[in-house]
Amino acid sequence: MQKVWYRKSKNAWFATILDGGQQKQLRLVSAPNDKHGKKLAEDHLLKELSDRGYSQQHATEEPSIQSWLTVGHVIRGFLKHSREEHSAETAGWHATLLTPFLGTWGTLRLARLRKKHVKAWIKAKGYNPTSAAKAIGVLKRAFNWGVEEEHIARNPIAHVRKPRPLTRDRTLTNEERTLILSSIRDNAFREFVKALTLTGCRPGEVARVTATDVDLERGLWILKNHKTAKKTGKPRLIYLCPDALGLTRSLMAEHSDGPLFLNSRRKPWTRNAVRIRFRNLRQRHPELHGIVAYTYRSSFATDALEGGVPDATVAALLGHTNTATLHKHYARLSGRLAHLKDAAARATQKPAAGDALGGTPAE
Repeated sequence: MQKVWYRKSKNAWFATILDGGQQKQLRLVSAPNDKHGKKLAEDHLLKELSDRGYSQQHATEEPSIQSWLTVGHVIRGFLKHSREEHSAETAGWHATLLTPFLGTWGTLRLARLRKKHVKAWIKAKGYNPTSAAKAIGVLKRAFNWGVEEEHIARNPIAHVRKPRPLTRDRTLTNEERTLILSSIRDNAFREFVKALTLTGCRPGEVARVTATDVDLERGLWILKNHKTAKKTGKPRLIYLCPDALGLTRSLMAEHSDGPLFLNSRRKPWTRNAVRIRFRNLRQRHPELHGIVAYTYRSSFATDALEGGVPDATVAALLGHTNTATLHKHYARLSGRLAHLKDAAARATQKPAAGDALGGTPAE
């Protein structure tokens, strides 16, 4: 089994690798003979093997090269990559999901990782199908990253299936919007919810916007760092209606530096803080069952479609490059029965004889 080892006389860690068909001792790092030193050595060996081009072909020729790798090596490497390449919000989300798995199975040899370990993790966390699907997706992404970077030969859990997420068909009625705003006791959270209502933004976008992101003349929030920045290569443009523009002006007068939307303690809103506030609202008002911060985004899209706004325009307002995501995740017209009944009535109205041919009836 490939492993790192400590040489007391050199106060350094070494590993034996195959180089040009011959075994060679490779000095890794000078570090104490303890757990921390061993981890540094293993991390250094992982990088060294990657730099030397030990790809899947090398792993096939010499399986022992990667036999020492643990689950922790891959996940820690992915989290480091996420911190460097993703937004702070995304990197934090990855860390929140993967840290518990790392704590339980981090020392497990990669070759021994099985489906049962993933299932035990999901069960221990008590995830519902939606949360479980997201967690497994991120875990699989971490190991796919390891394959892409040629740190490992294959993803050991590639075959693990994600459960079907729960479908959120919930949208807000005007009465529910009024109830929520009247139930919020502090102005800070009320302003945050108003912004969700008026813009259709992702909650993280509202939490992130600063005065420097605002173009008052054109009525825009312009976010350079956002969820799909690397995919689109473009800033996220958030178009402000008159009420949203007025709210923005008011907050800019209070907060010329840093995020515009702060909680009652003058701190930026976090994902967890917003989640807890909506949980508390649901506990006080059971009739709000199923409503979360993202419900405002779905409601914004559905209201716009019901109002006759073209789907391509609604998709652009949400920051999507096409209408597929809009119809898959956000459009909830199936719950607007009155609107659909009216549409059905209009669809079955018989046109006048001339209208059918594009002209006027003959006399």
